[in-house]
Parts: sequence; C-alpha cells; structure tokens
Amino acid sequence: MPLFLQDASVGSLAVMRDQASRSLRLRTGPGRLARIVLFASALALTLLATPVALADEASSSEIDATIWNVISATVAAGDLEGMAATYHEDAVLVSSKGTVAIAEQLVKWGEGMERARVEGRSAVVSFRFTGRQDDQATAFERGIFRYAETDADGVEQPTFIPFEALLVKKDGRWLIVMERQHEATDESAWRGLDE
Repeated sequence: MPLFLQDASVGSLAVMRDQASRSLRLRTGPGRLARIVLFASALALTLLATPVALADEASSSEIDATIWNVISATVAAGDLEGMAATYHEDAVLVSSKGTVAIAEQLVKWGEGMERARVEGRSAVVSFRFTGRQDDQATAFERGIFRYAETDADGVEQPTFIPFEALLVKKDGRWLIVMERQHEATDESAWRGLDE
C-alpha cells in the first residue's frame, strides 16, 4: 500500500473519494458538458468547411522546373550526377522491399544506366500528379511516373509506378528528402491523370 494511504482510515478514504467525485461533477456538470460538446462541434465544422490550400502554384512550377523536369532530362541523358543533385544528401527511398539511403540507391541506378548504354537501350520518365501540397519551403507530392525503356530494336517497355515524395527547400534549392515508390499500376491509371 502506498505510504500516504497507510495511516488513512476507511472513513477518510470515503470522504476523499466523495470530494473528488463532487469536484469532477462541478467541472463537467450538464451545462459545462453541453458547452464543451457545442465548442467541439463548431470547431469540427469549421475545420471541415475551411478549404485547404493544396498547392502553392509558384512552388509547384518551381518544383517542376528544378526536380521533375531535371529528373526526366537526366534519365534520358543517363546523367546520374544530375539526378543525384535533385536529392537531399540524407534522402531515403521507400518501396515494398524496404528503405534504402538514396546514396546507395543511386549507385544501383547508375549501374543500370551503364548497362542500358552498353546494350543500346534508352530510357525516359515522365510524371503526372494526383495531389500536390506545396508551400514556399516544404512539399508533399504524389502521382504516377511512367518509366519506359526502349531496346536496340526500338521496342518500348513502359512501367507505371505510383509514387509519393517529400521535398524541402534548402539554401534556395528544392530537394527530395523521401521518395516512396508503390507497386506498379496499369496504363489506364496513368491515362486517367492530367498531363
């Protein structure tokens, strides 16, 4: 038994319980409870009715120019350094296989680029978005990217990957800090998105 209760009589414990119960009833009596419920309801309605700015148009345009367009160009050119420049140094790639530091993943992507070059294959990537929540310094973007390799015979093999990305603006530059790639989807999902 706790030290402060060792000397307490059963009667004094009952008095303490009654006082605590009365105090609780006073703080949450029917009038106060009704006001709390009314306040919570009003707050919920206000939050639901307030439109959320999904994207700062200027930030989205800047992100397109400095991230997504750059990645498209670097994939087409096989430019690993240019692609690496779009990622924060501590960025992480998340997939169904787990997580990996982007520095480690870039090595694998570079090896794939070199193999493709040697085998006469080329690649292109383009992006479409399902949501963009951007402000002047942070962004969360999601959509689908279409990655397509074309072999030496001119046969293209496209893959459609849903993705999410977290970005930050650091020293005036947008950088990806987390990229999440989901399981591949089909072309109809891609066609359903605006260009």
